[in-house]
Amino acid sequence: MRTPGTLAVRRRIGFTLIELLVVIAIIAVLVALLLPAVQQAREAARRSQCKNNLHQLGLALHNYSELRGFLPPSRIAMGQVGWGGPTTAQAPGPPFFLNASGWTMVLPQLDQAPLYNQYNFNSAASWTTVYGAYSPAQMAFDPEINWPVVSTKLPVFLCPSDPNPLYYPSSNTKYYSVSATRPGGMRTNYDFNVWYGEYYYQGYAHQYWYDYQRAIFGANVSNKLEDIKDGTSNTLMVTETVRSVWNGVPPAWGHGGHVQVGIALDMTWTPGINLWTYPGYPQSRQIGRLCNWASAGSMHAGGCHGLLADGSVRFLSENISYTTLQRLHWMRDQQVLGEF
Repeated sequence: MRTPGTLAVRRRIGFTLIELLVVIAIIAVLVALLLPAVQQAREAARRSQCKNNLHQLGLALHNYSELRGFLPPSRIAMGQVGWGGPTTAQAPGPPFFLNASGWTMVLPQLDQAPLYNQYNFNSAASWTTVYGAYSPAQMAFDPEINWPVVSTKLPVFLCPSDPNPLYYPSSNTKYYSVSATRPGGMRTNYDFNVWYGEYYYQGYAHQYWYDYQRAIFGANVSNKLEDIKDGTSNTLMVTETVRSVWNGVPPAWGHGGHVQVGIALDMTWTPGINLWTYPGYPQSRQIGRLCNWASAGSMHAGGCHGLLADGSVRFLSENISYTTLQRLHWMRDQQVLGEF
């Protein structure tokens, strides 16, 4: 009860404007501090998943080798090749060309037996042509038969850090399309280590090239693990790449195509990892898009993953020397590898 002459004292409820601004500022600082940590945690998880994908591919290749006695070829009967050496001699015929990928042969070891059973190994996987070397009429049957398989999205072939497209976007060119009505098959972030010249001289390195300059995989070639004279812990089988390139196109897991031959760490004109600028073309630079086909790289900071022939996965620094990359890439050069 109020007494006469006494002023009522009222409690102030709420914030002043200054107090509100201080609280907002503190929250903004906390968010700024926490957001990079959250992003780093997410990238660490994606990087771990990427590494696990390569582990799974390594196990599948070793299981395939144990079952068959040899490793699969990187590509089979590629019709886009411009030189008629081992291609014509080893391709089935007539018709001659399959444009097939060795990954289709490993599907059962990747827990994809139903997909493997759906794939027709007597039919082409795509019709990609180049330099007038052949026409779609020379394909083995119709590549539309295998479209449901080669277009299948398989997470084991995808790095979760890579935001680039899954498919070649157009079917207007015979360079990279599966058929007249289909674009290219689903891309992959991991592919076999091969000689870069496979895009034009498939099989040449394994038949005529210097013996020491051989990668583990090649077109129409099935090597054995015992063929790796440098040691399985010193030789790369599969290397990570990005699903976008400036010159050419990245590989697809289910078929081959022009320059879709694998990963070539011994490529002389674009040597290295995470090369975003094509030599002599500064306008080509775009982070997240490799400068050239058959190049190694990733969206992980500082380098990319590589699967060694012993099944282990190593992170390859983008600062690694070209000499070391060559020695990792070649399986029988008999050179001391050193630290990497």
